[in-house]
Amino acid sequence: MNSTSQAVYENRIEHLERSLRRTQWMLFGLLLVVIALGLAWYGIGGITQRRVTANRVVVVDDSGAVRIRLGQDKQDTKRVSRAAGVVLYDKTGHERGGMATMDNGRVALGLDAPNVADGKESDRVGMMVDAKGHVMFAVADNQGIPVVMMKSADAGGTLQVMAATPDQKQVDVRTIGVKGDTQSTMGGG
Repeated sequence: MNSTSQAVYENRIEHLERSLRRTQWMLFGLLLVVIALGLAWYGIGGITQRRVTANRVVVVDDSGAVRIRLGQDKQDTKRVSRAAGVVLYDKTGHERGGMATMDNGRVALGLDAPNVADGKESDRVGMMVDAKGHVMFAVADNQGIPVVMMKSADAGGTLQVMAATPDQKQVDVRTIGVKGDTQSTMGGG
């Protein structure tokens, strides 16, 4: 065997090795595509999770702050009645609203003011249906005092418009109803 034929064989072997590597990479790529298509098919509808059971689901933002909580209040809640539903939080961790059913039979939707100190009323807009089916809609001022309230009752409904007296010790209330209007004062000083 001369050096020319050996160079030809080495060249052919080198070419075959490159071709084999390309074929191996193409098969590896094809395998990845098949796996990706399989996962996509299962994710789109091939596998359906019919039920997920959890006590609470918490969604956090990129910094780890809780932004949404889905579940029931803990036993020692400070609410009028323990609630189960969705609670929304701002980026500082303050509750800003939510929608829930409550143990006392109510269902409520509320939007809260930011940065309200503990013990102060945070609700600013709220809708509620009680256990008897009566409806209430309320809007409060920045101190948490209702300024507009609509209520349904078995005998009809009312609209109340409220404002604090100049000395801030009482609240003047105008009630508008189907059977007439009334004016009253709430609170005591």
